[in-house]
Parts: sequence; structure tokens; C-alpha cells
Amino acid sequence: MLPSIALALALGVGLLSSCKQLIYVAAPVSTVGQSFTGDTLRSPIKGTIAGRTNPYYMIADVVVNEGDTLLIQAGVKILVIGKPKSTATFGQATNNPGFVVNGVLLSLGTKAAPVVMTIRDELKGDPTAVVSAATDPAFKGYWGGINADGADLLVLRWTEIGYVGGPYGANAPTGYSAGDAKYGVSMLAQKANAQFVMEDSYLHGTVDDGIRLQSCRLSVMRNRFEKTGKAGGESINIKSGSLGDVAYNTFVGAATNGSKVASAAAAPVQANVNTYNNTYLNCGYRQTKAGRGGSINYEVQAAGLVYNNLIVNCRFGLRMRSDDQPDLSKIKYDNQYYYGGTSYQVAEFNAATAGSVTANQPHDTRGAAAANDPRFVAADVAVPAGTTAAPTTTIQWTNFLKGSGGLKLMGTSPALGKGFTTFPPFSAVSSLAVGGLFTPTITAPGSDAGAYQADGTGNQQ
Repeated sequence: MLPSIALALALGVGLLSSCKQLIYVAAPVSTVGQSFTGDTLRSPIKGTIAGRTNPYYMIADVVVNEGDTLLIQAGVKILVIGKPKSTATFGQATNNPGFVVNGVLLSLGTKAAPVVMTIRDELKGDPTAVVSAATDPAFKGYWGGINADGADLLVLRWTEIGYVGGPYGANAPTGYSAGDAKYGVSMLAQKANAQFVMEDSYLHGTVDDGIRLQSCRLSVMRNRFEKTGKAGGESINIKSGSLGDVAYNTFVGAATNGSKVASAAAAPVQANVNTYNNTYLNCGYRQTKAGRGGSINYEVQAAGLVYNNLIVNCRFGLRMRSDDQPDLSKIKYDNQYYYGGTSYQVAEFNAATAGSVTANQPHDTRGAAAANDPRFVAADVAVPAGTTAAPTTTIQWTNFLKGSGGLKLMGTSPALGKGFTTFPPFSAVSSLAVGGLFTPTITAPGSDAGAYQADGTGNQQ
């Protein structure tokens, strides 16, 4: 049984039973802290942001204090506009607001009515255009995302977050420096038993890491990650002391890796993360450091199980980094399905020549250039990639799908049935229950490679 987290959610009280950690929340508007009213988010904030047609506005940092809870209901749209009297500085160190969570934040959208946190449309350009990272609005870093380093709990369900990564200013919090790009979402947990859950959400447009986690229990399930990292950074970067599952996510065009797990040298608790049934497309090409940039990376005493991932046209395949090795005694991996359109991509399946100790496994799917096409419903696997050392600008900029669902597999896909299913998820957050509002949905390993399953389970976008 996981340790108890005592969270007072207004008049609701978290009670620990013999088998479930229950967090009861009564009628949100009247009992989750003070009711929130108005059009502009204030700070400090608690209570409920109610779903409605018109947007709400963020003009400055919004803080959720320790002991407080903010509930964002389905259908809420938050437009980050910054200081109304200083529009020319929007995105600069003095004017890129975000959430700072020291208590609990629950963003609970639905498929029909997601929560959206974004910028004004006129700043976005054409989000599906293939353009240089230097000019793409997705990498401008207009706002500060969600910093939940001090939080007890952060839940993102059917939540869209985009155009994040403004720099910290002179008074950056501990662990950050002035000029550092803010992450899309961070939980470098300062509290014991902190928990992070992200389900069925969409994160796109970050200057550095999309998600960075440390010392927390986590579940990252069935999400979409696109346009993460301008010249470096992972879609998901998981550090020491973390335990959980990363599964059924899609990663398109990450600057470095789609997902990375790495403890710190001599860390008292290593990162232990299962990475399974994810799909990676065109990842690793904007990272300029030699030997960096790929799809999945485990390093520095990290542990976990890595199975059933579909890795297509990535700069490098699965890497067990050689100079800062993961804990090879606590890692098992197999059943990766690879496709590469060029001989350079094929040479890097399992990254055997890229500073890695990864070994080919008996149930991996590997072949020559253009062999084993996974037969996506819509995604293009014929993007010219150049060489590993000198990738084309096209592959560096092709980091966005025109519409969701393109990475679903056709009924004739050879990737069907290539999965290994006889291992359990960690289910590190399975005891979490926010009464009447949320319980995690943890999807077990699937029999098909990648994030979409023929039986309709897996990624729902």
C-alpha cells in the first residue's frame, strides 16, 4: 500500500482505508475552497474555475498555496495574455506568467470538452506548417506553463497545453537560473509522496522539456506530444526518485528524445519507470550534440521495463547510454518495432553505434531500409532524413501531425500482434481517488506495437 497523502480539499477530507487512498471532494463550486468568479485569474487562487464558453485570462503568475486546491472544470479555456499594458514584452523574462502550484491542481477536461491553456490565435501562425524552429511560434516561449515543484498532487486529464517556455527572470526559484526556459510542466517534487497524473492530454510547443519529473509517483498515459524542444529537450524527462509508467503516448518530432529516464549519480533512490506501447516518429533531429537525440533513453542508474514501443524514422533507437549507464541489472527490454526509411536510420536501431550498450533482443522487429512499414493511417514515413550526422531541415521541422489519429495502425499493419503483455504496470498512483471527480485509468501492456491498439484500447486521440 502506498503511503498516505493527507490532503485537505476544502471541506473534503482525504481518508486512508486499508486498500485505497480516498480524497473526497464535495460539490466543487461550493466546497472546494472559495468560489472563483470573474474573467481574470487572480493569485493566490483556490476553488473552482467553472466550465463555460467564453475564455478566462491569465495576466500574471497564478499561485495555488499549500493546503489549497484549484479545480479546473471541463470546457475551460485559459488564454495567457500577460500584462495588458506591456504586450510588447510578452514572452520575455518579465512577462511570461504561469501556474505555481504548492497545493493541488486538478485539470479535469473530457474528450468532448477538454481544458485548453494557450495563447491568442494571432500569435500562433499556422501551427501545421513545416517551418524553421527559429521562426516557428511554437518555440517562442510565450508563457510559463505549470510549475508544480511544491505540489502534493497535479492531475491533467484531457488538457491541452501549448506555446510554453518563457525564460525565468532574475528571481528564479531554487534549482533554476535566470534565462532558463520554463518547462511545459515540472514536478521536481519537494514533498514526500507527491503524485503526478497526465492522461489523454496534448502538449505542444515548448522551448525545452515538455514534462520534467523528479521524486514523485507518476502515471503518464495516452497523451500526445508534438513540437517539444527548440534545439534540445525531451518530451518527458524523468529524474531520480520517480516511480511509475509511461505508456500509450505518441511523440512526434521531439528535439532530443521522446522519453528519457535518468537518475543522478549517487542518488539515494533511483528512477524506476516502465516505458511501453508508445509511438515515436521523427524524433532526435534538432539536438546538435554528438551522440544525442533519438527516441527512448535510459541512463545514470535508471531502471524499468521497456517493451512494445513503435519507433519510426528516429535519429537513434532505444539507448542504454554507455558513459552514464543505467542499472542494467534492473532493466529488461524487448519487442521494440523499428522502421527506418534510410540506411542511416536502420544502422541506429537499438543505437548500437551511438554511445550505447543496447543489445538487439530476440523479439525486436528490425529490417533493411523501408522494410516493415507499420502502415499508419495517415502519417508520412517518407520524409527525407539525410544522415545521422547531418539531418535535413525537413526532418528537423516535421514535428506536427495535421490532425489527431494519424498514427493509428491500418488493419493490415505488420506491427499488430508484436507486443509482449505478461508484465504488470507499476500502477504507482493506483491508490489515488479524488472522490466523485477522478481516479487514474492505467492501461495494461497491449499486444500490438505502439500507442494504438486494434481492439480500441490505448491512445484515444
